[in-house]
Amino acid sequence: MTFQGEMGKPKKKGEAGVVNPWTPNFEQVKNATGGQVKQPYVDFGTDQFKDNEKYYSREILAQERDRLIAKTWHIVGHLNDIPEEHCFMKADLAGESFLIVRGKEDKLRAFYNVCQHRGTRMVSDDYGKSRTFTCPYHSWSFKNTGEVAYIHAEETFRREVLCRNLDLEPVRVDSWKGWVFINMDMAAEPLADYLGARFRESLDAFDYRNFVRVYDVRQTWNVNWKAAIEAFIEGYHVTAVHAKTLTPVMDDYYVQHDMYENGQGRTIFPFLEPAQSYLKKLGGKIDGITPEMQHFLETAGVAKEDYPTDWRDVKAAVVASKRKNQKKLGFDFSKFTDDQLVDDWNLSLFPFATFNTHPEGVLFQRWMPDAEDPRKTHYILQVYAMRGECVIPSYMPIAPGADRTGKTVLPAMRLEGMGGPALGPVVEEDVCFVPKFQAGLESRGFRGANYGEHEIRNRQFYKEYYRYMNQSR
Repeated sequence: MTFQGEMGKPKKKGEAGVVNPWTPNFEQVKNATGGQVKQPYVDFGTDQFKDNEKYYSREILAQERDRLIAKTWHIVGHLNDIPEEHCFMKADLAGESFLIVRGKEDKLRAFYNVCQHRGTRMVSDDYGKSRTFTCPYHSWSFKNTGEVAYIHAEETFRREVLCRNLDLEPVRVDSWKGWVFINMDMAAEPLADYLGARFRESLDAFDYRNFVRVYDVRQTWNVNWKAAIEAFIEGYHVTAVHAKTLTPVMDDYYVQHDMYENGQGRTIFPFLEPAQSYLKKLGGKIDGITPEMQHFLETAGVAKEDYPTDWRDVKAAVVASKRKNQKKLGFDFSKFTDDQLVDDWNLSLFPFATFNTHPEGVLFQRWMPDAEDPRKTHYILQVYAMRGECVIPSYMPIAPGADRTGKTVLPAMRLEGMGGPALGPVVEEDVCFVPKFQAGLESRGFRGANYGEHEIRNRQFYKEYYRYMNQSR
């Protein structure tokens, strides 16, 4: 594919960003509540995406493993998933498996989860604590620092065999704000550069280091990983797919799209502001406030007798109460702007992850390719919340018995089939369309994707995708 335009230059401090000329934005709304300066607009052109085979070709999947997956940084969890020395977590990705270990003075190490004797996968647990990893095939053992520790019947090996490097194969590992990343490319750029300065600065107010995992479900979907993630980096489908769950409380029209370096992106969806389609359906009039608005008021500490009667006053009431009751709620909101206390920030970490972030909690989603089948995606949904008993947004579930102190690491739950209540009502609505989407992408009658400006992050995604696939990065 050929892409038009380049990344916009970072604005100087105090300089307003260029408004996307086609898409409605916060800046175009009188008395808009969006408080974030828009990043420079990036023109990704108007090309039709005709290469539909990327959604089902085994050959392209093999190229993705070599050219993209092996070259990019991948978020695999949080430091609080490995809370102390000798704790480890396992991460599986497109046929590879990795072990990430926390060592002395919080030093992180990562290795391929493969024994250097005959290549057997050693660890099957997602999380655990151990000083050594032992191969179940021939009992070779390795320290959690990577060195080979024990070779069963070592005397039966010739010296020339044992003189080789038999330690675990290392992988690059780094962390940012508590999140842990790995990269198979030992010569890759530093994680900080990959994320980009502007992206990192946009999240300065959020202190994720004190977050713990309170929900973790995993499921295999019958869809290509790119087709799956496309639905979660655009809000254009909200009016049709999420009419019941989201449109009463979230505007999907006057939103803010921001493009960052290396494929990272952000869309700010105004919460506690009904969608334009929802308002139009009701003739512009809403009687009272919705149950979701009541939930936000309750969690912000607003007394029931003080609930606004007009939905237009709800956001201001929530913000004012959060600031007034921040100590009681267990937070320091002084670094956050008013919109950050309410609105939904949908961010993407190229290539596989998105996270919806609020000061109280984060909903993480990842879509990993299958090792061999381009029509299968391994999906992970996780929720991380601030330590303690703070209330997080209602669309973020909490597992029964989840340890909010972080002392006990939550096990993952694997789900059969596709969809189900455990994914939550919003994601469940998305999953219902997955089979139809994949089938249509493979139709001879589909001439190629035509993205609108509300789907600009889809164009951005493929701009970055082809930089790797064309080996031009």
